[in-house]
Amino acid sequence: MSEQTEGKTRDLPTIEQAVAAFFNDFDFGDGGERTRLSYRSGARAFLRFISEDRECDMDMPIEELPSSISADFNAWMQTVAHTGPGPKSDDSNNIETHEGYSSSTRRLYLQALSRLLRFWWYREWLAFSPEEETRARKALQIQRSHEERRRVQTRSGYVPTDFGDRMLEAANALPLPIEENIPYPRERRKARLETLRARALIHTLRATALRAGDICSLNRTDVRLAHQTVGYLRIEMAKTGLAAHVVLGSPALNAIDTYLKERNDASPWLFIQHGRTGSPPRKRSLSAEAYRRRRRGYGARLSPGSVRWIVVELAMEAGYDPERDQFVSTHAFRHWHAQRLIDLGASIDEVQSVLGHARAQTTKDVYAPEPNVSEILKWEKSVQSP
Repeated sequence: MSEQTEGKTRDLPTIEQAVAAFFNDFDFGDGGERTRLSYRSGARAFLRFISEDRECDMDMPIEELPSSISADFNAWMQTVAHTGPGPKSDDSNNIETHEGYSSSTRRLYLQALSRLLRFWWYREWLAFSPEEETRARKALQIQRSHEERRRVQTRSGYVPTDFGDRMLEAANALPLPIEENIPYPRERRKARLETLRARALIHTLRATALRAGDICSLNRTDVRLAHQTVGYLRIEMAKTGLAAHVVLGSPALNAIDTYLKERNDASPWLFIQHGRTGSPPRKRSLSAEAYRRRRRGYGARLSPGSVRWIVVELAMEAGYDPERDQFVSTHAFRHWHAQRLIDLGASIDEVQSVLGHARAQTTKDVYAPEPNVSEILKWEKSVQSP
């Protein structure tokens, strides 16, 4: 708690005291109240991280912080359960919690921690410099990135050949709420919308093999075009900017049409948030453009994180265990769809066009690393026949 300086003993603050000193003495300048509030939120998250970390403690002298503290804090923010913006993880006890902070929140909180570290360094409270902290953070991020790549060879593990069919059966088996089950009209409408959305979503994932982000970007215009082109759509992939050639079959279009008819709103998005009540805003009739600008509430575009949670919930209905079965994800539909195409005799180039990959080798390495034995047997039978 103290160190010798020119024959005198200088007390060093604890981590908790050092955070308090920052807010007491740091000059936030003009318009500083908003910055102060943002940094205070980041500091609270940092103190919670310290309290949960095995190597640190809030009563520990500030000089004992490791130079990797920023990287450790960032890794913690990506997985910790918290209240506020982020992918929803739990709705027990009517408290909305989330798994991991959003990327924008992590950037803000890391910026706040960087200011804290520099403040403490100028006070000569740290055993490392800001430059040493930056080098340690980059080195640890590279190390963890390599470890993650070694641990996960592909985005999904082995996907059973009946995955798409079992997920579709589970979605179609979801019961539609009726008045006897849910007497209140608003609650019943929201429950019906969620059920029909889940059905349409699984149909669409199974039929198109699109990524979650591209699924969320589908709109009513895409649906109208699919009706005119026997289901065929050319979708520009957000990740690569390349085209994926997909087909919405009749079952998928029927599920989508049923969902849109139940909604009866002007939102241009195919898959939307349903808000708290499941009803469009009453104050005014929103136009399609107004819905397009919305970020939250009824009619706003559904997020990729919400798509993933819907898939996980349906997977449990289908009998899968998300903690044990690594293939339970939105990306598993891409694996299942590609496997089915290859098993049915589609060439790697054709599968590449459906998935929207830039290179056929990517399609082969990820989705067809093993030879198609059934095709080999078929062709060899033809070659070797008298």
